[in-house]
Amino acid sequence: MEKLPVDIPTLSDEGIANLMPANMVYPGLSRLFGHLAPNYVKYIATAMDSYTWFRYVESESKSFILKNLATRALYKMLNRQDRSHICAGNENGIVHGERAVGLTSRGVNYKAINEDGFGIFDEGEVLKLVVCDGVGDCLVGEVASFVILDQFNRYPEKSLHQVLLDSCHQLVQLAKDLAVEIPEFVTFPNEISQAAVTALRIEGDQCQVAQVGDVILYTYREGNLTMLDPHGDWLNLRQMTDLFANEKYLSQRHIINNAVGRNYDSDWQAQDFALRSGDVLVLASDGLETLHPKTVLELLSSSLPSKQKLNELYQEVIRANLNWQTPGSPIYTKPDNVTLVVYQHP
Repeated sequence: MEKLPVDIPTLSDEGIANLMPANMVYPGLSRLFGHLAPNYVKYIATAMDSYTWFRYVESESKSFILKNLATRALYKMLNRQDRSHICAGNENGIVHGERAVGLTSRGVNYKAINEDGFGIFDEGEVLKLVVCDGVGDCLVGEVASFVILDQFNRYPEKSLHQVLLDSCHQLVQLAKDLAVEIPEFVTFPNEISQAAVTALRIEGDQCQVAQVGDVILYTYREGNLTMLDPHGDWLNLRQMTDLFANEKYLSQRHIINNAVGRNYDSDWQAQDFALRSGDVLVLASDGLETLHPKTVLELLSSSLPSKQKLNELYQEVIRANLNWQTPGSPIYTKPDNVTLVVYQHP
């Protein structure tokens, strides 16, 4: 496996300083706001006076410091090590495997951190593909993504169900350990970390799917696109198009009813389906939903190899992120971290 960096549009301290008055410039702004597009930074600079901006920077800085203190302690407990086939733990990168390719990026106009993660586990006769999406309203969602992928790496013999259950137990224990390491964390009322996850186990012409939360699975076969939704239903292009025209659905699509963490519900069933030669599977965090399914279908219909399909999907997502809240931009382009794994069945 080959791991490479991924290109992400990023504003520097100097770039941010050029977009706002001198009395609103503070050291290290790129650490807090470098993930934003220039037009969005301009909007912020004109929407706030200098005092409101100061308080906003102060609040964002406190959150940034708190999260980094927590993640340093947690990764030390986990004895974190870099793996060539895994990108997780606020890591942005591309993995090129012989049988599948993947990419994860914080994206633009969402957060300064990447809570997603993915792993490509080539175990000979069995190939496992896993994408995690750390839940944004807990303290450090990216840690859960790392823990789940680390469990898949350590225990290839375990079932998908068992790996997710064990990941849940480890996350619960980590929260307790963090409160021992840094006692003040005992006051934190929310989850320390949890994540949505979808995992595929491919053996021969059979694929097993384990889905907890809203990580997407697209399948492309002979010109047709289908998607496995968070309720376990397969949707065709017409059904997906109807959903993307439904503002109620779009406003609630990032709300999930299950995730691997303290309140994990293990009462779910894996799905199995048969693969045909030429089938393309795209496993993705919900950041891919900034693209209309018709755009996804168009890109997957090309004869490009998987690496190029991966890049085309990613570049389209970034373009949609950069155009968010500009005139004519659809509501579904609301940004998020984006993670993609592309597999074509031989």
